[in-house]
Amino acid sequence: MMRNSFFRYFIGGFFVFVSCNETQSPVDLTSVIRPVGVIPSAQNGYGDGSDQLAQPDDVEILFDGSMVITDVDNNRIQHFSSNGELLKSIVAKDLGLSNKNIIPTGVAKDRDGFIYITLEGVGLVVRLTPNLMFDQLIGRPCDVVAEDYYRPENDGCLIKPQGLVVAKNGDIYVVDMAKKNFKKSGMRNFGFRKFKQTKPAGVVSYVYDREFASTQEVTKIMRKSEGMAISPDQKTLYIAEEKPHKNQFGNKNKFRYVAAFDLSSGKFYNKLFGITMDNDSIIDGVFNNSVEGISTFENYLFAVDEKGGKVAFFDINSGDHLGFLGNRAYYYCDDESDCIIDGINYNEQTIIAGGAMSHLKNDWHKNELASPDGISAISLNDGSKQLAVVDQWNSRILLYDLAEILKALD
Repeated sequence: MMRNSFFRYFIGGFFVFVSCNETQSPVDLTSVIRPVGVIPSAQNGYGDGSDQLAQPDDVEILFDGSMVITDVDNNRIQHFSSNGELLKSIVAKDLGLSNKNIIPTGVAKDRDGFIYITLEGVGLVVRLTPNLMFDQLIGRPCDVVAEDYYRPENDGCLIKPQGLVVAKNGDIYVVDMAKKNFKKSGMRNFGFRKFKQTKPAGVVSYVYDREFASTQEVTKIMRKSEGMAISPDQKTLYIAEEKPHKNQFGNKNKFRYVAAFDLSSGKFYNKLFGITMDNDSIIDGVFNNSVEGISTFENYLFAVDEKGGKVAFFDINSGDHLGFLGNRAYYYCDDESDCIIDGINYNEQTIIAGGAMSHLKNDWHKNELASPDGISAISLNDGSKQLAVVDQWNSRILLYDLAEILKALD
């Protein structure tokens, strides 16, 4: 496969590097690759049963092949085996919290197997041990206006944390998506926090990284983000842009992309994935509407196209769009529309109310995805490679043989 280098454009004060692959079209793996499993295995759809999920947001595969899932509408953290059987359920009481509405969203792990989860409802990050026991809470809740967010007295406070990624050394990067606090004059933005892991007297604790926060280049480049990933060499932070501003990089049609930043400083690397440029402007893009979860593995970057019902695969070095997997489910209406299919409105409200059972209509064997969200890629202890994708409105997680995907992309 021929892979080309990034092309350089000078836009808005930045030299921006964008890949241009004219010799090789992205390969469609939708009919080639099939999921090897579905979680929960019972497939009972949306609900609060032990074998159900309700609007799951993110997934993290652990080294033994089991996975941690943030079960948002049920306010719980679910631990499932790779076979789709529930192993453990964690709720507010297990974390020592009185507010039941914890709203778990992002989930990630460090190299030692500790697990970190953003709790949007209570303005905290929780750290769990590798066997999913409570370890500690990180950050502190607050409700401040955007102008005061980075003042010293508000160091490390969180309003509504959502996106989360953790470096191998345990440093934590958090997107604080409090729309009412950060949206000004119709323009979206968010808060961004980094917590450094320290070990005074051998005890792990976390401190707010004020030096990292001083540039805030992340929030100057991005407008609405949740998905994040770190390069395997631990040098680059990748962040997904869900709602770009039309003036950013001459992006009049607001095409979505993934941007790269220096992991240690937060400086923009001037590198974008998933778009095409002409005359110093973004004119086209890979993503249909909203890019959500992203993940890295070896020389690859994976990004979920939520509205398009796909997972896109990129070469992490050249930026080339190598291929994609997934179909936008037929029985699905996005959260901004109403559409009647066979007499039923398949939007979020009717799914929650139990009037639309999309999981019965959309065939997971055929990669029919309804609002896919989180994603996780890993090499397990036994050497096998796995990829998990949150199929949010179908209330399930799809599990793939990652080695099979990478072979098909080669």
